[in-house]
Amino acid sequence: MNIKSSYRSEIDGIRAFAIIAVIIYHFNESVLKSGFLGVDIFFVISGYVITLSFLRNEDKNFKEFLSQFYKKRINRLLPSLLVYVIIISLFICFFVEDGRTIFFRTGFFSIFGLSNLYLVRNSVDYFAFSTNFNPFTQTWSLAIEQQFYLIYPILIWFTGFIKNKKSSINKLTFLLLIITSISLIYFLSFYSDINTDTYFLLQYRFWEIGSGCLLLILLRKNNNLIKKLENIPPSLTLILIILLMLLPKEIAIISIPCVIILTMLLIISLKEKDFIFKIFTHPKITYIGKLSYSLYLWHWGIIVMSLWTIGIYWWLIPIQVLVIITFSIISFEFIEKPIRSKLVFQGKNLTKRISSISLLFF
Repeated sequence: MNIKSSYRSEIDGIRAFAIIAVIIYHFNESVLKSGFLGVDIFFVISGYVITLSFLRNEDKNFKEFLSQFYKKRINRLLPSLLVYVIIISLFICFFVEDGRTIFFRTGFFSIFGLSNLYLVRNSVDYFAFSTNFNPFTQTWSLAIEQQFYLIYPILIWFTGFIKNKKSSINKLTFLLLIITSISLIYFLSFYSDINTDTYFLLQYRFWEIGSGCLLLILLRKNNNLIKKLENIPPSLTLILIILLMLLPKEIAIISIPCVIILTMLLIISLKEKDFIFKIFTHPKITYIGKLSYSLYLWHWGIIVMSLWTIGIYWWLIPIQVLVIITFSIISFEFIEKPIRSKLVFQGKNLTKRISSISLLFF
């Protein structure tokens, strides 16, 4: 398996599968009772992709290394999120009367990667009925990733991973195994007692992203274990993931670790001659995968604003899906792609631009 290439189209195929599951769950959870597991799939992919990106880094000094990393992350996440927050906030002003303060504050904190902390502070249960009416609830997972990005580049640099030496890779592997294990133990130990914390805080979610990071390292080593796992039919793995998504959300303490393992197996076992590989690499499927970030933002906003206004009915869902796709394509084609390619947020103007945008939103 070639993991040094800059792009693996099948990863976008898995993203497409994950975001479709999340959207189905949010429209009608009785259809896909654990469709929220798509978010956990995203966490694994994030860890895998971000570690892969470090393999292509040139050896710079620490300041340049961090600067380049955060410029890319800001270009990737902030512009679309900022536009989403502003537009949805305007909709809230027109159509929402109750709970505005919590909604506005959640949106505001999401821009700085802190919405998960705000939701925990206000004791917002992920599965609570009231959560369905906050158009910024979904940003908790983006906050988890942004907080992960504060830690991981430091681990990468000080272990020397980008120098591509065996000893450096072993150091990173050891550190990831320790932190990931502690995080998993935290999750399994406290899941039933502090449900809100285990859903929204990084210390209970680090192990999911860390699993994706470790997967990339294992694939790079291409040892005997990986060679054996490559022989597992990806169709079987995909079926098991779908079956997990059909199970009740009450057993998430079991289904979440299982879907993490199965996602790793799916990434390992996908081969070019496979039927599932061909589906996941179909241009239309990969385009959905590329849209996944915009889809993740806008699908929830459209659903929530529908709940506040016209409601969710089976005969309205096709129209609402069309609206979601339209907003997502506009966001991707006219905000996400151009800004990422032009590297708008760079150099000395980075702080000035962020400060200006934040002040405008405030």
